[in-house]
Amino acid sequence: MMENRENQFAQKDITALLCEVAAQYARRNGPPLKVLIYGGAAVTLRHKFRTATHDIDYAPWEPSPLFADCVEDVGKRYRLFPKWMHRLEKFTSAPRFRENFYRHAEALHLDAESGNLSFLVQDSDWQLANKLCWFRRDRKNDGRDIVGILQGRGGDAAKQVSRIVRDVFGEGAACASDGTMLLAALERGINLGELAVRLDGRALYYEKVYSFLFPLLHRKDDLAAGKIRWESRFWRKKEDVQISLARHGIHLPPIIVNHTVRVMFDSEFWGLP
Repeated sequence: MMENRENQFAQKDITALLCEVAAQYARRNGPPLKVLIYGGAAVTLRHKFRTATHDIDYAPWEPSPLFADCVEDVGKRYRLFPKWMHRLEKFTSAPRFRENFYRHAEALHLDAESGNLSFLVQDSDWQLANKLCWFRRDRKNDGRDIVGILQGRGGDAAKQVSRIVRDVFGEGAACASDGTMLLAALERGINLGELAVRLDGRALYYEKVYSFLFPLLHRKDDLAAGKIRWESRFWRKKEDVQISLARHGIHLPPIIVNHTVRVMFDSEFWGLP
């Protein structure tokens, strides 16, 4: 296996690296452990339209320092960036995580001796629900993944999405602001190809907005900036921005707040036809 310098993992790279981690875990006689692969890596493993991912997100059934050590060792061996494979606490604390671990995941069979370690891959229903409820408006892959999964299914996309979100996260599940907007566009019958183009354009736009706002916040308070970035997925109006900043004790001059709000909620980019 060649070291990965471009931070791009194709399907064969993902499986090869997971084999390495599994082999390390087996050599150390690790106890029984199930690990879910989710996010972009799961989409890459399950769908042909996604050719690569930037990292591998994982969620163990229970915390395992030994597994984390194996991941770190494989990363050092192949000179990968520090978080090439990482665990996100927010994902494991999401509604119905433990129930979905088995209801919406399938076993991944590797050509390696894995001992007591088992990998599962998030299914496309869980992927869709995840993307809609935590839609990142500045990431092109989120929109592309949603459209790609829906294009592979056919049928009434709006009805499918509504049902899937309720099935995965429950009747009271709420989509992120952009997820709600995307669902409304589907209900109006937007063509999926047109939707993909529109989402790509919006992602590029918001990438520019975020590249101005968040470096500024990180210089003020790195920890608070990370939390505000998460909350920004649910911003829809000026008051939402002001509440997030005040909650984390961040002060920005009114001129910066007003400019951010003006460009962030410009109807040309906020709405979908």
